[in-house]
Amino acid sequence: MKLFLKGILVVEGKEDASYLSNYIASEIVVVNGFEIPGPTISYLKDKTVILLLDPDEAGLRIRNKLKKLLPNAIDVEIDINKCNKGIKSGVAECEIDEVLSKLHNYVDNKFETESDIKKSDLYELGIIGNKELRKRVCEIFNLGDCNGKTIHKRLLDNNISLEQLCEIIK
Repeated sequence: MKLFLKGILVVEGKEDASYLSNYIASEIVVVNGFEIPGPTISYLKDKTVILLLDPDEAGLRIRNKLKKLLPNAIDVEIDINKCNKGIKSGVAECEIDEVLSKLHNYVDNKFETESDIKKSDLYELGIIGNKELRKRVCEIFNLGDCNGKTIHKRLLDNNISLEQLCEIIK
């Protein structure tokens, strides 16, 4: 069973997100290293954010930058000694028990989504397939930059209803 967190989990790279998505059902945002896109920061500004970054020098630099940009972010640090597989030391190389033990205070046992949007609705409304419309919807709901899969997840995570979505598109 996957865990739901009381916030958005922020990680450095796609490998981290891919690894953690096997265990965590909540939204995971990738900052792509030190080059954190402005729309990503705008999206995260008013959200509960949980930082889970690599326990290395680069991770520390990214953590410090994010803490300045998102001062209310929750900082979760993992033990570098439990995060070594091969030559790299990062979240994706960490023992899952270490990660889950550090996140246990942020697990939401009452998670329930009220959103009724299906991916097929996004196709029917033209949101998936029309980049300009998708961009406009993302701006209106402050969802950051989204592809088709991401916009669906973020609409659900933000409890945006199909009715709200239809009103915006009209």
